[in-house]
Amino acid sequence: MHLYIGTKGHVCALDVKSGSEVWRTDLGHRLVGMDVSLLVADGRVFAGAGGYIAALDAQTGAILWTNDLKGLGFNRVALAMLGQSVQYLTPESQPAVIPVVLK
Repeated sequence: MHLYIGTKGHVCALDVKSGSEVWRTDLGHRLVGMDVSLLVADGRVFAGAGGYIAALDAQTGAILWTNDLKGLGFNRVALAMLGQSVQYLTPESQPAVIPVVLK
């Protein structure tokens, strides 16, 4: 089992028992320094940042597909699927990621 972390334009998977890094994927030079929203479903890690989204293989970190979300700007990305979502909330200009699980 892995713990997935999105930060500074990267996504990495950690082994939950040992804490060791299993894989790390660079989402691209234009996202360096950006926070990355993550949603895990169906054996994939969906990663969104800076008006960009990618689907990664949850076991290997290989990028399966990307989408530049043309025309939607260069913003933080909220992700949602049936039963789960990840959104950014920014109270008083302090960014915070609050995962929400809907049932």
